[in-house]
Amino acid sequence: MLFYALGAVQAYFLGAIPFGFVLVKFSRGVDIRTVGSGNIGATNVARAAGKKVGVLAFLLDVAKGFVAATWIPFAVHALATGHYSYAGAWGATQAAVAGGGFTDLRIVCGLAAIVGHIWTVFLSFRGGKGVATSLGVLLGLAPWPTFAALAAWAIIAGLSGYVSLGSIMASLLLPVSVALFDWGRIEENSHLLVFAILVGVLVTVRHRENIRRLMAGTESRVSFLGKKRQA
Repeated sequence: MLFYALGAVQAYFLGAIPFGFVLVKFSRGVDIRTVGSGNIGATNVARAAGKKVGVLAFLLDVAKGFVAATWIPFAVHALATGHYSYAGAWGATQAAVAGGGFTDLRIVCGLAAIVGHIWTVFLSFRGGKGVATSLGVLLGLAPWPTFAALAAWAIIAGLSGYVSLGSIMASLLLPVSVALFDWGRIEENSHLLVFAILVGVLVTVRHRENIRRLMAGTESRVSFLGKKRQA
């Protein structure tokens, strides 16, 4: 449990790095929380500082989630098993993966990174919605189901122009995707399925204001072909 806690703390502080806030502050001298929706995520960063900065914020948020679900558990497991060389640590990790004892540590670290992004200590516990960081975590944990959910996001957001709608639907479809891809091992990967459901709930709850705007017809729309659409 001590090493689980160590991994979770490291992952939380990695996830808590508010890349969107830092990039907009550095490039425009503006507090992203005072612009547009006030969110520190990539969509609002793009509104405040341009698409290139928005893409960079997105990639950095994805990267911190991926690292939290891959490298941090690897390092913590190496420390816990007393393997300090890369070869020894890698061998021990492979044995843990084969035995099914490594996934839970990765899930804990991934969840801690998402929590860190949503409730970041660096911005008085007011962060982003967790979509990009969740994407990074899930790419590390379950790449194929995540690619399927990402494809759903691209189709829904592209056709509707609503990034928020794509994010909500993709997060809700994610557990279904995990179940379908792991149908023959659903009992073995039950913790991963529960995690996917939790991510879907978290992302949806964090989009509650967007849901209200979607229902009212006032949500901002985005064109992926270059021109901004009208709501």
